[in-house]
Amino acid sequence: MKKQTIYVALAISVDTNALVVLCWHTDKSRAGDVGTALTQQNGLGFFGVMGCNHADFEADSSFSDDHWLNQKQS
Repeated sequence: MKKQTIYVALAISVDTNALVVLCWHTDKSRAGDVGTALTQQNGLGFFGVMGCNHADFEADSSFSDDHWLNQKQS
């Protein structure tokens, strides 16, 4: 498996001032676009996009089941 750079979109929770991982993508501008949309949908403040060089694509391809983005919306 080839290792490649992925880009992770981050936001700031207005309630706790903590960084929140929103999404990842292999394209930096796509990660930013999706991250911006997710911040607007979830009432967060967009922080930016961080590059993760030589990340293992398989390991970073999904969030765990208990990640807040995978939880059902009420």
